[in-house]
Amino acid sequence: MSGRQQALLVLAGANCLWAGSYIAGKAALATWPFASVNMVRFTIAAAILLPVLWRGRHQLPKSPGDRWRLVAMCCLGFVGNKALEYLGLSLTTATDTALLIAAEALATVLLSVALLSERIRLLEAVGLILGGIGVYLVVEGGLRAPTLLSGSQSVGNLLVVASLILESGFTVIGKTVVERYPPLLITAAVVTGSLIAWWPAGIAALWVRGWPSLSIAGWIGIAYLGAITTALCYWAWLWGLKRVMPGAMAPLLFIQPLLGTALAVWVRGEHPSLPTLFGGVLILLGVTTVVIRREPAPEAPVATAGTA
Repeated sequence: MSGRQQALLVLAGANCLWAGSYIAGKAALATWPFASVNMVRFTIAAAILLPVLWRGRHQLPKSPGDRWRLVAMCCLGFVGNKALEYLGLSLTTATDTALLIAAEALATVLLSVALLSERIRLLEAVGLILGGIGVYLVVEGGLRAPTLLSGSQSVGNLLVVASLILESGFTVIGKTVVERYPPLLITAAVVTGSLIAWWPAGIAALWVRGWPSLSIAGWIGIAYLGAITTALCYWAWLWGLKRVMPGAMAPLLFIQPLLGTALAVWVRGEHPSLPTLFGGVLILLGVTTVVIRREPAPEAPVATAGTA
């Protein structure tokens, strides 16, 4: 098995584990505010990764440019993304969130094209349009006049879409960083750095709402989010990103909406509407069309990003 095949296998496994994050998140959000959930989640992940960060502290980026990229990864992938995603998840269903995750692949491809000056062919443009229509159907729950701010579920879906754009930025910038630094060390640094935002936000949320009770399912959910989907999966994602271009990783994101939706139906008993499912199919079809027809980048993003 080649190194690229091994990387794709690891990335596929990470997406399988991520598919369960929406179920775990809904269990935790049932009684806790999203900021407090993320505070505990990233504290667990940071505790696991802290020995790695301490041992590798001398290998952390020294140049101002790389340090700013590290800050950008932290803000995009672990603060902004998770704030919007979990606020959205608290307002919508695990099914809708899982289906919308495929839109991240579209955003990743678009950002990669923008940074690498790649051309988009006609069929790729059609795929982007199909994916955009699919996102609209999931957000609105069908073909209807825009009412994005009229219902909590629509607002939640819109927040999830916004979070995916930030996540795609994390992936593209991450490619320029993991080419030069150990992926596990970078994971430890950005996860630990996110606590600067999550501890004040999480404590403030608990101060306002009081300390709510959390069920066993909720604690299991938070533990899964911290140890598995954060410490393990993000390390696997950055490890694979060092070996595979972002566009080549995009199809693996399809695993999350397919498996995540199935888990939401099975575990939580959710019943997505036909327009929602049809929108999910259009997203998958659109992303598949874009990824299959997309020309490979002439060189890695790190070669065009430069250093400061």
